[in-house]
Amino acid sequence: MKTSKKLIVAIYNEEHKADEEFKILSSKEKKDELDLKAYTVITKSKEGKTVLHDTEGRDAFWGAVVGGLIGMLVGPVGAMYGAAVFASQVIAGSLAAGVGGGAIAGWLNSEALNVPTDLLKDIKESIHPGTSAIVAVVEDEWVEEVEAILESGSQMMHHYQFSDSVVEKFEEDWDKFENEQNVTK
Repeated sequence: MKTSKKLIVAIYNEEHKADEEFKILSSKEKKDELDLKAYTVITKSKEGKTVLHDTEGRDAFWGAVVGGLIGMLVGPVGAMYGAAVFASQVIAGSLAAGVGGGAIAGWLNSEALNVPTDLLKDIKESIHPGTSAIVAVVEDEWVEEVEAILESGSQMMHHYQFSDSVVEKFEEDWDKFENEQNVTK
C-alpha cells in the first residue's frame, strides 16, 4: 500500500543544532518509534562552506529524492553525494545502488517532484552561513511526531506534501529500476 509523503526542512540558527536533533530522530528510529524514509543534515559554516552529513533512512529511493533535493539547494555534487550515500547505506553498499541513486538524482528536478520553485528558493535562502538544517521525507502517519521533535529547536520550518501521483510514479520507476538491476546480476 502506497502512503503519502511529506518533505520537512527544519532550519537551525546554529551550525551544530541540527546534529542534536538528528540524533534524537536516529535514536527513535533505531528503537522503531519512528519510521523516516530518508533524512540528512546540511551545515553551512560561518565561512560559507556547505557540508552534507549524517544521512540515514530506510528507503534508497527516498534517499535519492532527498539527494536530488539537496542538489537543487547546494548544487549537483550534493545531489550525487546524497543519493549515493543513501543508496549505499540502504542497499548494503551495492555498486548498482550507488549508480542508480546518482542516475535518479540526475533526473530529479522541481518539475518532476512538483515542488514549487518559490519553496526551493525560500529553503535555499534560509540556509545561510552559521546555520544547519535537517531535510527529511516522512510518511504522513509520522509527520506530527517528527514535527514536534524538530519544531521546538528550529528557527524556521518548511513543509511540502508530495502529491500521491508523484509518489506513486516515482515508486513505480524505482521498483522498475531495482527489477532491472536484479535481472542483470
